[in-house]
Amino acid sequence: MSAAQNIELNGPVVEPTAAVARSRRSVAYLAGILAGGNVLASALRMAGGILQARFVGPAVLGLFSSLGLVMAYAPFLELGILNGLNRELPYYVGKGEHQRVRELAAAAQAWALMLSAVVCIGLLALAAWSLVHGDLQVAVGWATYALLVFFLFYSTRYLQVTYRTGHDFARLAMVNVVQNAVALVLVVLVAVLSFYGLCLRALISGAIGAMILHYWRPVRVGPKWSFAQWKHLLIIGLPIFGVGQVYAWWGAGLDQTLVRGFMGNDNLGLYQMVVTTVVTMELLPLSVSQVVYPRMAEQFGRTGRFDGLVRMTIKPMLLTAAVMALGIAAAWWLIEPATRIIVPKYVDAVPAMRWGLLVPFVSSFNPINNIFNVVRRQGLYLAAIVVGMGVYFATLLWLVRGQAALTAFPQAMLVGRVAYMAACYVIVVRLVRRQRHADPPAP
Repeated sequence: MSAAQNIELNGPVVEPTAAVARSRRSVAYLAGILAGGNVLASALRMAGGILQARFVGPAVLGLFSSLGLVMAYAPFLELGILNGLNRELPYYVGKGEHQRVRELAAAAQAWALMLSAVVCIGLLALAAWSLVHGDLQVAVGWATYALLVFFLFYSTRYLQVTYRTGHDFARLAMVNVVQNAVALVLVVLVAVLSFYGLCLRALISGAIGAMILHYWRPVRVGPKWSFAQWKHLLIIGLPIFGVGQVYAWWGAGLDQTLVRGFMGNDNLGLYQMVVTTVVTMELLPLSVSQVVYPRMAEQFGRTGRFDGLVRMTIKPMLLTAAVMALGIAAAWWLIEPATRIIVPKYVDAVPAMRWGLLVPFVSSFNPINNIFNVVRRQGLYLAAIVVGMGVYFATLLWLVRGQAALTAFPQAMLVGRVAYMAACYVIVVRLVRRQRHADPPAP
């Protein structure tokens, strides 16, 4: 990570000695900054989720979650522009082209804001339609997600992409902690207002997170439309986006859609405890990947080679897997008594929650897959994902034959993720070997 990244990209770039020293911090150190904050944030999130579940039943939570599926599908409208920025920002910093970074960020911000407006108007129209037909809860739910979609595109999707350095990761972790602490306090709204409390809780915590991210934004540019920059980000980002959305859709939208289709809204409400468990446990692997990705892109921008990129991920992945194994072992035994004491309405979800714990362990080995985006070989990455999804579908159909059980979904996801990771590693090994064979012999 270059020293220049430690300077805000809104003025002349300087490289003081202190900045150079900071740039040499290890991946483990930077991941520790982000993961440490995320662990605390995840504890707050889980506490909030558990308390929330005490005050609303599976039917109410299932309704809120079913409307929220729009958040899993809305990013398809991005067309990869923000994914392109995620790859190009550290890449051009590595090449020393800082004016290009500012121009790309301004164009991406303009696109994010335009999408926010379009989707917000569409969801408000659905809210009005529901209100006219006398369904106040659904109307309020659509209106809530109309506002949340702004936070999705601008803060979660655009602003977080610009947080790339060790200093930025520390701030990003702090934002996560503050946002989840606020959400924990706001559980009182759920206790008092039920479904409407769920809406207010999501809106207020999301707004606070967005405001802090905006205040600390490291790339201080305003939105400025540029078709040339938009086209460049589209060419780079669309393949990354397409493949990434398939993966995200598999793990979130599709999985929950199938739960709802096979077992109904009440069981989808129960399944939210599984989703919370998986999302919370995956924060550590996600933090490691989030730190490794820009470093890989920056190094590739400097060297143009990817055989050294694999070595950057080995130690962080092994350390992550060791930590995850210990956490999963403890959680496996603690989940049932904790659920019976704190949220007895959701005790039927315990077996599925236990199986869900194993999915994040497989995610410990995901950081190496950043190489597909860095070297722009998304077709090979898509092939690995398709292998995993095929195994997931086959396993799920076998498990739900006769009568569906909630445990079938995390079990099928676990088998599918293992197949996907195996395919990824086979492809990466072949890529590295091919490059080494193509190198000219040493004199």
